[in-house]
Amino acid sequence: MNDLVSIIIRTKNEERWITQCLQEVFHQEYIHFEVIIVDNESSDRTIEKARQFDVQKIIMCTDYKPGKALNQGIRESKWSSRAFIF
Repeated sequence: MNDLVSIIIRTKNEERWITQCLQEVFHQEYIHFEVIIVDNESSDRTIEKARQFDVQKIIMCTDYKPGKALNQGIRESKWSSRAFIF
């Protein structure tokens, strides 16, 4: 299976978890993916830590609504019809 997929991760002050999350994403055997972070104005080091990985896009959102944030990530993805949302 070589389908290209987008992994969209919503964040807000996830400094405690983002490194472990992204380590697991990038440690998997499957390699045909992009990672998009949709961040809700984090005030901690979430974005700084995310940038230590090969994250293709970091999108900032305001007036956070879960569905709206996911839709933003999907619109920005290369393969929007195959997006996995976490």
